[in-house]
Amino acid sequence: MAARVRAADDRPALVFLHGFALDSRIWRRQVEAFGKEHRLLLVDLPGFGPQAREVGEVEYAGEVARAMNAGHVGKAHVIASAFGAAVAIDFALQHPDRVASLVLASPMLLGRKLGIESWQRCVGLANDGDRATAAEMWLEDPLFESLRHSEELFDEVRQIVLDYMGGHWTGKVTATWNDPDPLLKLATVRAPSLIVSGARDLPVFHQMAEAYANSLPNARREVLESAGHHVNLEASQAFNSAVRTHLAAHKSA
Repeated sequence: MAARVRAADDRPALVFLHGFALDSRIWRRQVEAFGKEHRLLLVDLPGFGPQAREVGEVEYAGEVARAMNAGHVGKAHVIASAFGAAVAIDFALQHPDRVASLVLASPMLLGRKLGIESWQRCVGLANDGDRATAAEMWLEDPLFESLRHSEELFDEVRQIVLDYMGGHWTGKVTATWNDPDPLLKLATVRAPSLIVSGARDLPVFHQMAEAYANSLPNARREVLESAGHHVNLEASQAFNSAVRTHLAAHKSA
């Protein structure tokens, strides 16, 4: 796991957790927006990023705790996208005292079927040794439909996905969770939470966002009309504004 810490001082800390087949580079616009006023911990979750290794079973919540320890971050606002949101919730359930607040963007909820069309084809291609074609197949999934409206953004994300080594598709990296179906435990997560969705995201992700908003006791949901699944990229200014408002409201956390 790679983790980069910006400005190790006493400013409030933000921990960023990326989505599947991506890495911490997706947060560039948030780094630019929040880097002056906050410490930033950018995490490449094990198995992701251009330097990823075939690490076998990974307990991601524990890896986040280790990254925070290494960065001397005791407590942080956790900002997470898609797969990273599932990691963030697993972490919050295990370490509630280390979470000042949560921002969950296009969140994945464990225990729910995603129905991602390209998954099995990517698994087959990666296990046949054709990781590059598997990555291109992943990029053809409807998850990326809205992103394709911007050639610049799509090319940026495409390069990140092409750097993904495919370990989760081949089984050489597997995620383990403290609770693989956390819905009934969400009521115990007291941290203030902002759930952000793009209006053009897939219906299943809107359903999961609603489940989070309805189950987390201190949650607020916001839908950004101009974005799809990759909301922090596609509507970065609106996303940053929503996060800034959220952080300002919960400074004391």
